Amino acid sequence: MQQKTAKTKVPFSKQFYLLLFLFSCTLSLAQESVLNESYFDGPYVGLTLGAQNIFGGALIDDLDVLGQKSALVIELSAGYRIQFLNDRFIAGAALQFGITDGDLTQTDTRNQMMVDYKNNSQFGYGIQIGVALGKKKAFLLYAFGNVTKRNFDITIMETSGFDFTQKDGQRFGRYGLGVEIPMLKKFNITANVGRVSVDYGDLETNKDVDDKTDFNLGVVYQF
Repeated sequence: MQQKTAKTKVPFSKQFYLLLFLFSCTLSLAQESVLNESYFDGPYVGLTLGAQNIFGGALIDDLDVLGQKSALVIELSAGYRIQFLNDRFIAGAALQFGITDGDLTQTDTRNQMMVDYKNNSQFGYGIQIGVALGKKKAFLLYAFGNVTKRNFDITIMETSGFDFTQKDGQRFGRYGLGVEIPMLKKFNITANVGRVSVDYGDLETNKDVDDKTDFNLGVVYQF
């Protein structure tokens, strides 16, 4: 005689409570994942738009004739950051390339010469350190330090109508403070203000570089 194996049926109420328990666990893990999400960790690319302090020099009769203005700079960056100590602190480094409205003009009053400085790009590298604030650690307050290089093609025009040309390279430090917050998934918005650090050593200049403030606003894609 063939025996039949009896199937044990789980009551509906137990199934419901089991599903509810699994859902609660899943929701809890999801919430924990959101709370522990690192918004500023890993490789990233950025795009900023702002006003930066632009200056160039032309060497005329042992005097560095400087021209200067604040002008538009669109800057691309690519770098890497790490979050550490419970994701509370951030450190990173980046490379930068900028498109500039960097043309300048200046008059050498000693010789009555007009100087044109042509520039449309800049290159740089820098570091960033910061602290992630708030329960979700989603508000980044950071400090930055960059080294930036700009090259100028210079034309010096004499009153006699004779022109001659030079090349000039300006390498200087930039430093300041900024903030960054998540906007959409993987996208953050950032804003910073800064100054430049310039030292011409023993070289005589027609004027000191004005310490104009840089302002930049942009977006960051965090991979």
